[in-house]
Amino acid sequence: RQISSAALTAIQGSTVATLTFVLAVAQFGISGLVVRATLQFWGAVAFLALFCTLAAFYIQNAAVRKSTPTRVGFLMGTEPFFGFVLAHLLLNEPLTVPSLIGAGLVLAATFAGIWFESRTS
Repeated sequence: RQISSAALTAIQGSTVATLTFVLAVAQFGISGLVVRATLQFWGAVAFLALFCTLAAFYIQNAAVRKSTPTRVGFLMGTEPFFGFVLAHLLLNEPLTVPSLIGAGLVLAATFAGIWFESRTS
């Protein structure tokens, strides 16, 4: 069954919001959800939620439909690697042996999947 990109994005967003709310209440209680912050803070939160999360997911969901499964697998499979590299370059996150092994495994699995698919097509 086909579902629109907008509907899929709404499902993704509402699922994450609901699960986050439930886990936050379970961990901190209702009183732990109260945040005293400025209007500027809440504006930044709204911007990040709407444009950097929901809009990005919508664009990704729409673009995935116009690409091949191999390309989608490559892009999705390498997202954690690029997050790892950018965190190191922009935020000075340390490069540890376990994180380097993990990055290598992610890349190896991604390229192995592409290679196996190209051999069977």
